[in-house]
Amino acid sequence: MAKKKKIVIDQDKCIGCNTCPLIDPDTFELDQSDYKAKVKRQPEEIEEIHQTAVDSCPVGAISIVEVEE
Repeated sequence: MAKKKKIVIDQDKCIGCNTCPLIDPDTFELDQSDYKAKVKRQPEEIEEIHQTAVDSCPVGAISIVEVEE
């Protein structure tokens, strides 16, 4: 099976600082019910902007994981 990279947000760690949606509004948004980040659209491929969002999260709530398709 092929492996694909996927963006995952740990909701327990997320503090809703809005950094990831500011960096990449096509991929991330704040959930209006709990004001925590969520993945709005899973990208086809992980690019530099996605890694920037991961690296910019002040609490390390965003990660890129490999999943089997």
